[in-house]
Parts: sequence; C-alpha cells; structure tokens
Amino acid sequence: MGAMKIILLSLLGAVLASTAATAQNKLDDSEVRISYAELKRLLAATQPAAEVKVKAPPLVPAALLSAVYRLDAKTGEIIAEMQAQSFAEGWQAIPLAGASTGAVSIDPADARVVVQNDQLCLLTDQTGLTSLKLTFPTVWPQTLHLAPSAVAALEVASLPENHVLRLSSGTIIRQNGRHALPAAGGEVTLTLEDAKKEPAPLADEAILTSATYATQVVRDGSVLTEGTLLVRHDPPLRIVVTLPESSQLLQCRVNDALIRPAIQSGTRLEIPLDDPATDGGESKIELSFTSTLPALQATEGELNLALPQTPLFAKQIDWQVQLPAGFDTTALGNIETLPPAAEARPGLHLRKSLCRDQQPQARISYRKRTN
Repeated sequence: MGAMKIILLSLLGAVLASTAATAQNKLDDSEVRISYAELKRLLAATQPAAEVKVKAPPLVPAALLSAVYRLDAKTGEIIAEMQAQSFAEGWQAIPLAGASTGAVSIDPADARVVVQNDQLCLLTDQTGLTSLKLTFPTVWPQTLHLAPSAVAALEVASLPENHVLRLSSGTIIRQNGRHALPAAGGEVTLTLEDAKKEPAPLADEAILTSATYATQVVRDGSVLTEGTLLVRHDPPLRIVVTLPESSQLLQCRVNDALIRPAIQSGTRLEIPLDDPATDGGESKIELSFTSTLPALQATEGELNLALPQTPLFAKQIDWQVQLPAGFDTTALGNIETLPPAAEARPGLHLRKSLCRDQQPQARISYRKRTN
C-alpha cells in the first residue's frame, strides 16, 4: 500500500513539472506590445538621476559701478550720472550718495530712491544694470557725499576765467575736464577761488606735529569724540579747526586752560595760540565734541564718521573708534587701518599721515559677532 502511494506521488510530480515547463515555453514565445511614449518613459526610468547644480550666490549682491559728477562751475549745479547693478535675486538697497544733501530731481522720475542709514539708496528687486541721474542743489562751496564706486570722477565745465576749483583733498583744478574722485567714497568739498589771490607763504607758520582722537559710538547713535592736538609754532597765531558737519563743541582747552573759541557757521572754530615759551615750542589743544547718528542696527549696518579739518600740515593723526561690545567692525575711507597693538584698547585703530587741509573720514561697517 505504501509503495503504491509513492508511485502515485512520483507520477503526479512528473505531470506538474511537465505542465510548468510547457507554460514557461509558451511565455518565452509570447509578445508584449506597448506605445513608444511608454517605452520612452521606461527607458528614462532606468537612467541615473541627473545631478542638480545649485548656483552659488554672488560675492557682492549689488553695487554702485560708476558715478560721474558733472559740475557747471559757473552756476555750481551738479548732475551725477550713475550706474548701479543688482547681481542677486530679491530686494537690494544700493547706496548712491550721502543723505546730508538731498537731490532736487531724479531721472528717471520713477526710480525708487530712498534714505537708508543716512544714505540715498536705489531700491530695486530686479537684477541687471540701472542708469539714473541725480541733480543736487546749486550752492558754494559744494560738498559731495560720495558712495563707494569703482569709477568715480568729477567732470568740470564752464570754469570761470581767472578762477580755480579747490578740492578739500588739496587738489587744485585749473581747467575743464575729468578728474578722479576717491573710489572708497567719503566727503569732498569743492571751493571756487580767485586764481589771482595772494600766494601762500613760502613756509608754514605752524605745523600739526601730532593729533590723537578717540570716538565712542553708543547704540542709540550718540557720538562723542575727544582729541589732543600738538601744534608747533613760533609767533602767536589763530588756527582754524572745522568740526564735522552737525557736530557741537563741548569743550576746548589750550595748554590746559579752558577757552571759548570764536565759532563761525556752527562748526568753524578759531583758536588763539599764544607765543610759546621757547622758539619752535608746541601748544596743546584739547577738543571734545558730540554728534548724533541713526541708532545702530541690531545685527549689521554702516555709519559715517569724520574728524575735524584744519589747513595746517599734519605729520600724523591717530584715531580710535569704539562701538558697543559684540560687534566686528571694518573701515574704509581716506585713512589707514592699523592692526591693534597688544596693549591697545578694543576698537578700530586708524591713521592718516603727511596731509594738509584734509578731513579724515571713515565709513564703518559693523556686524554682530556670532561666537
């Protein structure tokens, strides 16, 4: 009986195996028909996924590329022709000029020029190049509040006969044409002078041998600057010191004695210096003054600072700028940034050397420290 079951099971297995082989042979000979679109989709599905390359953001999101200030020397009118470009997507505020003097007209009229961080800025959400013209008021002397620009020039036309144009940097322009301006920006004052006026003396009556300033800026934008100047001179004289625009004098001392200097136009000081005790001796002037800027931003921003200007030849002017703790700072302008000494106080250490009748200026960028 048991042998019979084994025989039957063997027969059944052979039949099933034969049936499966027959079915397999039929499937191998069968045909499948699909559309070309479906075949294309299936082939595409077998290909490796294409690598998506993400474009790196531009190093500079936006910038003022060029600024040419066209001056009609007869009238004092200035038309600034500017080109600005946004390289990144989204809204950008591109500094064009300082906002101390507003423009009287803008071309094109629909250009979105706003005031931000004490600057006139072009507001745009479009990438690409934008050209515009700003017309500034007619006034002498004329002060240009420059924003940083790779191409910066003053183009002079209609210079009156027997007149020259003097720049606060010391440059004298005697004929019409194009002249370079500081690419780093800052203030440049233009004065129209009579070319026939008496020449300057062959030797200076006084020299600013050294000047040391310290500027402190607090979060609400209040600014205090204190300075000590050493002036070498022989005869008694009066020197002129012009404070930065919108500044207010706190105190002035000469050789440790408190004085009240004559003040003209709000910021021009005339400081008397007595005959020094010895020939070639020095007089010490101590100044302190205040000003107010927009309040500091919480995370990052920019601000403009300046020191007093004097017609004296200056050997060296040292300047320390201190912002509230927690900010990293950098500076641009007509000054040199020094590495901090080991014993130096925190802040920026700036210097201007061997200059005459120039105003040290710095554009300070600050960013909240993250570590």
